[in-house]
Amino acid sequence: MATIAIMEKSSLNLNLYQNDHLKPIVSFGLITDIHYANNDDQWNYSRTFLRRYRNSLNLVDQACSYWLNGIYSIAFIIQLGDLIDGSCQTNKTSISDLETILKQFRNISPIYHIWGNHELYSFTRKELLNGPLCSFDTKNISSGHYGTFEVCPNLRIIAIDTYELSVLGIDKNNEIYIQSMNLLRKYNHNESINDPTGLDGYQQRFIQLNGGLTQKQLIWLKEQLIKAKYLHEKVIIVGHILIHPKAGDELALVWNYEDVLDILWTFDNTVLAYIAGHSHEGAYFYDEKNIHHLTLQALVECEPDTNAFATVHVYKEYLIIEGVGRIGTYRIDLTNFNEKRE
Repeated sequence: MATIAIMEKSSLNLNLYQNDHLKPIVSFGLITDIHYANNDDQWNYSRTFLRRYRNSLNLVDQACSYWLNGIYSIAFIIQLGDLIDGSCQTNKTSISDLETILKQFRNISPIYHIWGNHELYSFTRKELLNGPLCSFDTKNISSGHYGTFEVCPNLRIIAIDTYELSVLGIDKNNEIYIQSMNLLRKYNHNESINDPTGLDGYQQRFIQLNGGLTQKQLIWLKEQLIKAKYLHEKVIIVGHILIHPKAGDELALVWNYEDVLDILWTFDNTVLAYIAGHSHEGAYFYDEKNIHHLTLQALVECEPDTNAFATVHVYKEYLIIEGVGRIGTYRIDLTNFNEKRE
């Protein structure tokens, strides 16, 4: 089976990154929930973590210094959503705050941007499709923002749009808005559709800050996995919202996560992992179909002396996800990937 070892910083063998014969095939960066805004620090909704909005600038700068000065250069960055905070819209500073945080990435290219709910608080979907956060040019065929690219031979990234089905960033007369609102109201009878009061268990996901995949995107996802299987590629799927209820806060879950899992589980020897943000405390879960679900911790809630980002190093027989600060370090073994879990 595919195995994962979760390693403490002190136990990570640093020689792994210093021996020439162990040079990775490719490396890339991961970062999520930056939530930059020109705001004073504030507690999160549950008052468990302090959100240090302005400090996000410093932490992104530190992450980019790490990547630029590392032993092995990175080929790209995946930014998993909530790059700016929704309060930027209230402050009427969405455009300028977005420009400010993007400058912190120091022209590292390419950056693949995933959209979270806070992007959709700040901009309409049309604005995002025509702006600097559009990494997958789907606007001529779909309002969704999803796509795929090859990382290296035999490894592919598929990025999904977990808010294509949503009430955020679209006109209230839009068919998708109406469909999404009807789905929310089927389960959520509160005055505010961002209030989960009275919803039990996984039904707490039916709130405005989550979303889902349209049928069109689900069909597209299945088609991409069929192609990957035919080409003997392994796939890492990325999105903002988690798709498994054991991979983080059950309140922060894709509305139609069962539909997504049904597709992924059909390709359990192809899909290696699903990596997300959104659930700020982070989590890890290894499901019954040998798929690794890794939810990365939020950068905005870091203590002043820490950070939250990761570098993925791809080797022939395994991946190393090297976390910094709040994010742990993981090794995913690929050598026995085709064996079923007993």
